[in-house]
Amino acid sequence: MRTQLTLGALAAVATFALTGLGVAAPATAMTPSTEQATTTTTHEVGNVIECTGTIRGRAVWASLYENNTVKDVIQVVIGDGDNQAGNSREVTDGFIHEKQVHGSLKVGGKKAVIDGYAARHGKRKHIHEEYDDAGQHITVDGFHKPLSTDLTLTWRQRTVQLTCDNAFHYDLQVTKEDITG
Repeated sequence: MRTQLTLGALAAVATFALTGLGVAAPATAMTPSTEQATTTTTHEVGNVIECTGTIRGRAVWASLYENNTVKDVIQVVIGDGDNQAGNSREVTDGFIHEKQVHGSLKVGGKKAVIDGYAARHGKRKHIHEEYDDAGQHITVDGFHKPLSTDLTLTWRQRTVQLTCDNAFHYDLQVTKEDITG
């Protein structure tokens, strides 16, 4: 569908964004050696919608990412290999308003528009993750709640239905502790 490099880069961006690019008030904690270690905690709330489809015989991957601590991001990739076009764009006011979804950007010089509906449904899933990344120990606690979606992509005067198997609302507390000492 997409090149491995593109998929890897998009996954890294999405993972990094979801685990907290937010700005937080720093707090300090004492390490055993009595040096000061910086710890930040953010309360992050938002939505992730990742969709696939086919338009004009070309594979589509689209992502709408909302986070209350950073700018929201829309990404669309159409095609693969030498026949690939894609773009991303940051916005400040999100994509979901009263269950209506709308996001747009230029892809291959033409406007691409994602429109439709998204609403929370189903049971909340508790989330707890701990991992080390870029000199920080990161702890994530909170929940994900599935989103029911009905979205389309319009590009180059053609509209297609999108399948959004990875769509959820999240409410997380993200704590980052400096472990570089």
